[in-house]
Amino acid sequence: MTKREERDLAWRLAEGSNVLDFEKAMRIVEFDPAEAERLIRLREENERREQERARLRDLRELALREDFG
Repeated sequence: MTKREERDLAWRLAEGSNVLDFEKAMRIVEFDPAEAERLIRLREENERREQERARLRDLRELALREDFG
């Protein structure tokens, strides 16, 4: 992995994180790039699940309004 690829992966890992800044993310990438990628995939999956929960919550509210006014 090139230094540029490492930096790009570290930025992806750090962006949107409440815990990691770029320097900490860079240390993770340098130590274990596969773990950094796994953490990014986990965060993306969590975001997709949250979006799906919000969508289902909206549908449930709509159904309740239609059924009970």
